[in-house]
Amino acid sequence: MRSAAVFDLDGTLLPGTSAERLLVPYLVKVGLVGARQLAAALEGVMALPVRGYHRAVRANKRYLRGVAAADLARCMGEFLDSVLRPRLCPLVLGRLESLRERGFTTCLLTGAAEPVARAVARGLGMSDGLGTALEEDGGMLTGRIRGPHYFGTAKRAGVAELTARHEIDLRSSVAFADHGADVAFLECFGNPVAVRPRRSLRREAMRRGWELLES
Repeated sequence: MRSAAVFDLDGTLLPGTSAERLLVPYLVKVGLVGARQLAAALEGVMALPVRGYHRAVRANKRYLRGVAAADLARCMGEFLDSVLRPRLCPLVLGRLESLRERGFTTCLLTGAAEPVARAVARGLGMSDGLGTALEEDGGMLTGRIRGPHYFGTAKRAGVAELTARHEIDLRSSVAFADHGADVAFLECFGNPVAVRPRRSLRREAMRRGWELLES
């Protein structure tokens, strides 16, 4: 069994924003997403009930409908280098590097789209990157997700998958996250770290004696 360090992306490695908020304008800029896809995504959001709104918005990938999966994958390296990498948190990156040098298996687990997760993990030299899978039909993205959207309690399914892939010993492993919705994710690990935690996570971390990482 191996010790691992598993990192959240949005708000943790990537402070103050989400990868998807940065991805949409980038895809518009490079011509992969146009007005039609954006209108479809907005239409889906406007039709949502108030209950479960934020969860549903995060899972809404209609802006990707009609985009070739291969084209999206090809531009992820440039998206990482030009848009995401300058925004990554040096303090969290330092912990990642330190744990890797100590022999920890390093992984990313995020609700962001799987191509983003893979690109970030590969670019940061991590062992694995698990994100929300996108449904394809004939090589074209449908705008729907396939399988779990790794947010809130659903992240436990991602932890289970990474554990099986890498034979992880959760008791000796470390997890990093920033949001109150990540409590279910963090409590899977023997060494949870709350990164610049929001109020609800800060309160829970202090109650449980979890490490606080402030930048």
